[in-house]
Amino acid sequence: MAISKAQFKEAFREVISSEFSHIPKNEDEIDFVFSERFNKRMAKLINSQKKAYYKLINTAAKRVAIIIVLILTMFTAAFSVKAIREPIIKFVKQIYETFIHYSVEGDTTDKIEKEYPLKFVPDGFNEINKVRDSYLITTIYENSTADRIVFSQMTTKTNAGYFLDNETGEVHSEVVNGINVEWKKWYDNITVLWTNEGYVFSIECMGNINFDTIKDMICSVE
Repeated sequence: MAISKAQFKEAFREVISSEFSHIPKNEDEIDFVFSERFNKRMAKLINSQKKAYYKLINTAAKRVAIIIVLILTMFTAAFSVKAIREPIIKFVKQIYETFIHYSVEGDTTDKIEKEYPLKFVPDGFNEINKVRDSYLITTIYENSTADRIVFSQMTTKTNAGYFLDNETGEVHSEVVNGINVEWKKWYDNITVLWTNEGYVFSIECMGNINFDTIKDMICSVE
């Protein structure tokens, strides 16, 4: 059964409290002597009793309390950092004579749990079709001059890989807003591939659509 974030934090606090329950509440009961080296470093750190924060650490009990607070802070931060929670995958690129094959490694996905829409679409483009299942979501946009944008979100676990023809056109890699993107340009066709949060995304553009516009589209997928 899933638990809420608040329930998780409460359970975490209880575990930490239990872990340190043996620490005496009265400093006179603490049977511990800090090493000479530690005391010298602490003395150097606070410099003198005249420092504003000296009263916060001037006893052994207070120092132990500060250590506990630091431990709690570090654990809480670790569970709240977005990057730690997110699945991370990356491309493994194999270059052949006529094509490039991209496979993925890392925290792959076997079905689409969350859809990442294309939040920015150039002016004049309208959605004309959308296909969705558990493994692939493809949305097609078109404008009045028949320029077309095909945006896809794909799972990664059972996929045989992704291919770009390197016999025609130009293929290169570029970092866009911190994202490693694979680019293929051939005449007025541009294809881009990238990975994020366990999925592979692609944008295929046919017509008068420039690189900067495509970069804006890539950045809008979140």
